[in-house]
Amino acid sequence: MIAATGLRWILTLLFCALAAHGLWRAAAARSHPWTARLAHALHAVMALAMLAMSWSWGMDLPGTPQVVFFSAAAAWFVLIALALPSRTEPRARTLVNALPHAAMTGAMAWMVAAMSSAMSMGATGGGHAHDMPGMDMSAPGATATMTLGDTGDRWSAGLLALVLLALALWWLAKGFDTGRLAPRTASGAASGGAVHAAWDLGCHGLMALGMAVMFAVMV
Repeated sequence: MIAATGLRWILTLLFCALAAHGLWRAAAARSHPWTARLAHALHAVMALAMLAMSWSWGMDLPGTPQVVFFSAAAAWFVLIALALPSRTEPRARTLVNALPHAAMTGAMAWMVAAMSSAMSMGATGGGHAHDMPGMDMSAPGATATMTLGDTGDRWSAGLLALVLLALALWWLAKGFDTGRLAPRTASGAASGGAVHAAWDLGCHGLMALGMAVMFAVMV
């Protein structure tokens, strides 16, 4: 999907690192509730899916299972916040904290659905990549190999890119502050829990930033 080699590799390395972090946190954070560990695993899967979308072979992956999976993941973030709120926060605060994750996974489902729909229309029409009804082939030297052709889809992708960029800045700023204000030991080292929390927030921010780039190149 990404035609620019440098950008494709930057996003590949970024999503690889984020997937590794998510899997590590899902496996190693044994003191955390199972819901938090599952959330880390879901973020890892999303990072791997975004990595695949950066390459042309990612377009060959089945779209429907991905749409169902990420739609269910978005609903799960909301439902689990309502059913099992944090012990240290009121239910409303837990829900507010879960909504950005639901928005990110929902955006992922929308992206896969939009791309799959365009591919399906092209296949049904017997066309090739260069004349897909829902996609426009980019000119040589463009950042992406193709962009969304439908005006409504382009506006939606642009809006989602802005939402994800805002979430990225919010998470990154929160992560920096969490690390900066973390309680210190007598030796001056930050507490382990605060460090992990800062890294988690930073990774969420980088994930949202990478997704914002992916949505922007679709417009």
